[in-house]
Amino acid sequence: MVSFIESFGMLFLIIVLISLIIKLLKQPIIIAYVLAGLTFSLFVVSKDIDTRLLLDLSEIGITFLLFFMGLEFDFKSLKYMGKDILLSTSLQSIAFFGIGFFLTSLFNFPLTEKIYLSILFMFSSTLLVAKWIEDKKESSSLHGKIILGTLIIQDVLAIIAITILAIAKEGSLISLLITPLKGLALIGLGFFLSKYILNRLLKFSSRYPELLFILSLGICFLFVILAPILGYSTTIGAFIAGVTLANTIYKNDILIRVKPLIIFFNVLFFVGLGFQINLDLSKTQVAFLALLVLLTLVIRPLLTYLALRRAKYDIRTSFTSGLYLAQLSEFGIIIIAAGIASGAVGQHVNTLAILAVILTMILSSYYIRYDRKLFSIFEPLLKRFDKQVLSNQKQAEIPKAPYSIIFFGYYDLSKELILKFENIGKKILVIESSPEKISIMEKENIPYIYSSIYNHELFEELDYEKLELIVSNSIDKEDNKLIIKEVKSKKPEAVVILTAKNHRDALELYQEKADYVIYQSQLHEKQVSILLEEYTQDIYKVMNKKIEEISRIKEKEIKLQGLKKKNAKFIEIESFIKSLAKPGLAKKELEDVKGIISKVSSKAKAISKMPIKKLKKLKSAKENSP
Repeated sequence: MVSFIESFGMLFLIIVLISLIIKLLKQPIIIAYVLAGLTFSLFVVSKDIDTRLLLDLSEIGITFLLFFMGLEFDFKSLKYMGKDILLSTSLQSIAFFGIGFFLTSLFNFPLTEKIYLSILFMFSSTLLVAKWIEDKKESSSLHGKIILGTLIIQDVLAIIAITILAIAKEGSLISLLITPLKGLALIGLGFFLSKYILNRLLKFSSRYPELLFILSLGICFLFVILAPILGYSTTIGAFIAGVTLANTIYKNDILIRVKPLIIFFNVLFFVGLGFQINLDLSKTQVAFLALLVLLTLVIRPLLTYLALRRAKYDIRTSFTSGLYLAQLSEFGIIIIAAGIASGAVGQHVNTLAILAVILTMILSSYYIRYDRKLFSIFEPLLKRFDKQVLSNQKQAEIPKAPYSIIFFGYYDLSKELILKFENIGKKILVIESSPEKISIMEKENIPYIYSSIYNHELFEELDYEKLELIVSNSIDKEDNKLIIKEVKSKKPEAVVILTAKNHRDALELYQEKADYVIYQSQLHEKQVSILLEEYTQDIYKVMNKKIEEISRIKEKEIKLQGLKKKNAKFIEIESFIKSLAKPGLAKKELEDVKGIISKVSSKAKAISKMPIKKLKKLKSAKENSP
């Protein structure tokens, strides 16, 4: 008989091989784990190989998966979600449950199986979607925040669903009343430990990395043991343990220590799912599976879009959020696995759930990868749909008073900065597409338009007469390109300051004739204040900043690409300088400006031909001169 270590070794080699193939195909690696388990069970497992221990290890993987989700969950974050996201997610979940129940009724599933399969339809995959958002660096975008907020609320609802199902197993009325109180006691214990005891223990343990690792796992298994005693599953205990540790000041240290182990057991959990797949499905089951996948890929994005549009989010944000959430969740598999363990549902339901989750994960990944292309295809249809279905939605009203500074996207504008604008005679306007930020601006009495840059009527109706400065808080490159295109076509001399994810995007925006680019996730008040003061006091300081910034970015780009270019080409410097001469100047002032432009233009041309090293020497000499 083949030993456990030999069979495990064979399994792991299959995992490695399929993972390499899956990543070459640019698919989520979770799929590789499930396929590895299925391949192993179909082609490798024989009478001489005992898989019971492997399945036991995969059950530990469920525990660690919930522990990991708890560690990355913080109840404090719920207060930042906003009532719109909380309400729309809750309503969507109820609607998804209803659709799932209707679908299962068509196929005559027993009542208990209808409930479990309907719960499966309620949630999207936290692991898959969060990884995509991280890879695409969209966590700070509006749709990224909405998606992550939705997933957090769905996780809470999933835990509530697991709890309700656990309570429903109790036969007597007394047990049904006492079990929720036991759950509150378990949560209370977690709160007490995190607030009064764990921080001291963890502080001592942090001196010894191995002790911190052991203590963290000890807390996990403490709740895993306590949860069944109080009438709850071990997975609920693991989640509460994770949340307990997440609310200590040592959360990040713990994550670093335990994450490798958690990842290892998570692999075994998904491999275990592959073991449990039975491909011997009836025609009715195949038809149900196909319809479930189709509804997930079509109805989920559509309902998400409608819910967010009703909450007054813009077309692109609502559409993109729907695409990201168009799959079923690993949480659903965990819930159904608990149902199988309790005898509530049969093994065939587990197979249907696993296949549905994997298929929707694969197909929705293409939605996420090509979200921009899909939006450009569906945008005309969405606009017509909005006019017909959402025609009663309040439209943005463009203020009649002229404004000199426009912010695309709100951030915390302090009273001091607003007063500074007013003192130098500048009127501001904020264009925002987030309803939550609109409510903040209303409280602060900040002039705003509730609209999106993808509302093309916006740019037609804006007053460009006294417009001098545009500031964009969006890090989306395509958004910023659209702002440049629309604003520069209407008011070429307006100065446009943008935000970028990185130096590559910054350079591309400069090539699109941006006047200045800050490449970080958010504009800070101090930076805008300094730029504004320099712009109003000495416009040529902005030009100098632009030249220095392009030079530095070019140098960094050359180093990254390993090129041996010696010269940095400056982009449209002369046209930028000429754009700074404002209309309405007196004849003598205009001649002075033209003279300055002529001198600076010829100097800029000479500078643009200089090697980077010489540029740096000149700059250094200038800074050191008295």
